[in-house]
Amino acid sequence: MPPPTLLLVDDDRFVRHLLKDAIQESGLEVRMLEASDGREGLEVAAREQPALMLLDLFMPRCSGLEVLAHIKQSSPDTRVLIISSMDADPVVQQALSAGAVGFVGKPFHPLEISLAIRQALAH
Repeated sequence: MPPPTLLLVDDDRFVRHLLKDAIQESGLEVRMLEASDGREGLEVAAREQPALMLLDLFMPRCSGLEVLAHIKQSSPDTRVLIISSMDADPVVQQALSAGAVGFVGKPFHPLEISLAIRQALAH
């Protein structure tokens, strides 16, 4: 069985790099893809059907909440884990109510990312 596909959607290249390093160092067997903004994330998701999307909330061209709403409608089996520096309770609740499986605040610890991904893939 092929490893699950993870799609990292964040407009900050450094954050995508940190996420990739954390995932690789955790020993998770996954196929990783990247997108640099919300619109590109939707295009890659439509083409690749990832098992899990790690999604920033604030990006150009299409916000994380817009991406989440579209993914939940077009690809309900794709799980979405929000990774964002905006950790105000109303924003977190809005993302979780819209269908996100979890929320990790920035800055994050590599173990926190690994655990959140494992939990998201287990559901």
